[in-house]
Amino acid sequence: MGSMLEGDLSVQDEQGAEGRHGERPLSTRERIPALGLKEYWYPALRAKKVTAKRPVTVQLLGEKLVFFRDDNNEVVALHHTCTHRGASLARADIHFKGKLTCPYHGWTFDGKGNLLAVLGEGPQSTLPGSKGTKMRNYPTRTIKGTVFVWMGDGVPAPIEEDVPPELFDPDILVMTSERLWHSNWRPGIENFTDSHAYYVHQNSIEVLLQPTGGLVSLLHSGPTRPPFHGVNGRFLCFAPNTQSVLDYMDRKKDDTPERKREFQDVYPALGGAKWPPTRMRLYFSKVCGFFRGLFKPTGPLSKNPEWTSGAHLPCVLHIDYHRHIYTRFEVPIDEHRTNNFFFCSWRGKTTWARLWWTLFFHVYFNWKMTRNFSGQDALMAEITDYAAPERLSASDLFPREWRRFVVENARVLKKEAAA
Repeated sequence: MGSMLEGDLSVQDEQGAEGRHGERPLSTRERIPALGLKEYWYPALRAKKVTAKRPVTVQLLGEKLVFFRDDNNEVVALHHTCTHRGASLARADIHFKGKLTCPYHGWTFDGKGNLLAVLGEGPQSTLPGSKGTKMRNYPTRTIKGTVFVWMGDGVPAPIEEDVPPELFDPDILVMTSERLWHSNWRPGIENFTDSHAYYVHQNSIEVLLQPTGGLVSLLHSGPTRPPFHGVNGRFLCFAPNTQSVLDYMDRKKDDTPERKREFQDVYPALGGAKWPPTRMRLYFSKVCGFFRGLFKPTGPLSKNPEWTSGAHLPCVLHIDYHRHIYTRFEVPIDEHRTNNFFFCSWRGKTTWARLWWTLFFHVYFNWKMTRNFSGQDALMAEITDYAAPERLSASDLFPREWRRFVVENARVLKKEAAA
């Protein structure tokens, strides 16, 4: 995949599919579905939220699903409206273990959506097993306590293609949390490595505690960005042998060289004003760098080139900080809301290590990363009008290439193009 590092970027992305009846062709931005990419696995909810007594309704990609436990106590999912007369199963009853009963006429289904009985007609009803009575079933898989659901119409792809490998590793401790963002899913994933990093997050704990190399890198990354390349048509990451902002963050002390330039930039058009306004954070970063250097990470946790640091289809930001792996699923609810699933992973083989990281996550890390740091991203996503005309900068290399990558590689868009 080529990279565009030089020159100004146009108001619109590259032109995409041909418009109908002479209409303007859609740009790559306009071709990415507002309700998300189907034909993928998505995290839906924590398995502990689904009991044997009541179903749980969740909306994903504009569709409402009802989750309950089947005969084997596994979490399964059906479409939320009964095939009889469209009554919502959000208030369905569970009179029989592993079976869901519509509250209107007593149609009773198993975990695969088969109609087993109609309580309103009695055991003599001829409806069970007849054509048109089966509910749509959504394939599910519970991994590390999270229920993933296949949202496509076709045969499910291997879940290992869509879910990070550390979630399948028994030696990796994965802690999970969720946050609702009142925004579409697309702005949240497109801000990866653009010029917002220092400005938006300057008062976050993550940035305040950066060593000097990471801090200066964030501040002075400038309009240029490292090139990206695709891996297996599913992952867009930094091209090999290139250096990114992430190479300076949370690494060994020797791997964070200070750049030979002034910490404060001077803006002639602002009357010679400086940004940042003081050098206080530079001095503070030197202290932070000393203490972080005492706890040097051992190297990348992820050995899979498809899951290093970058964005993975359908909606995953995956970053290997060496000390831990930070994963954020931008799961669309509808056009205006997104459920963010955060997976924070540490290697912990011993009981004491797992206890320490569990305590660390709940007391400090979850707040620092998912509420404080990503909470600032949420505020920016919520004030962004994704449909508004835009004037891209050279620092917007990632959203430009991500949009092209999605259009060229997403299963649902490839399927539509083939049809």
